[in-house]
Amino acid sequence: MSDNFEKHKAALDDLYRQTKEELWTPPFATLVLVMFGIPFITIFFNVAVFSFGHWLVALIVYLAEAAAPLFILYRHRQEIRETVRKKALAMDAANPGIYEASKEYLRV
Repeated sequence: MSDNFEKHKAALDDLYRQTKEELWTPPFATLVLVMFGIPFITIFFNVAVFSFGHWLVALIVYLAEAAAPLFILYRHRQEIRETVRKKALAMDAANPGIYEASKEYLRV
């Protein structure tokens, strides 16, 4: 870790936390909850009400339903990192070296 990183680590922690809070909106939280709930509903209906005609179809459906919320959270994390990078670039004039420290921070 560089001295520049240690100097700006607290500011980058605050910036990252603030960005996460800004981007975690109620509609996004609802989407994530719904996307995590859909596999449970599908399993319930598959077991209790009807079953898929073939195990391969069921496997594909379950994998797609499991991958969907994980992909949404992955894209959300990428958006947070990109926003932090942009904010650090904007702050670089007032805090020289924070942009380079943010590159190291986001790599960790």
